[in-house]
Amino acid sequence: MEREDSRLGNDELTEILISQICRQLAKRNWSLKMLADKADLPYETVKKLISRKIGKPSFFSIWRIAEALDCSVDQLAGRKDPSVMAWRQVSDKVSEISRILQDMEKRS
Repeated sequence: MEREDSRLGNDELTEILISQICRQLAKRNWSLKMLADKADLPYETVKKLISRKIGKPSFFSIWRIAEALDCSVDQLAGRKDPSVMAWRQVSDKVSEISRILQDMEKRS
């Protein structure tokens, strides 16, 4: 059975992670410095992650951030967020339609 998040590209997953982290920061009224301190990560690492200068954040960094925010890595990946789940469904449908159109083009 294919995992739900395996269909997401790295860029898409990184965008979801950043969005979820920012949402959690706003909810708590935390700064990036506060998050870095609570996650015991260098401030520059957190800053580069949020500013999209780290294309593939390490699992260790994401795990430390999730621990600091008192949530799961799944939550940061949007697996419990209805808006992200809806986006995934739309993305799946677009991929399916794209495959159908490519098959139709091959047949013509």
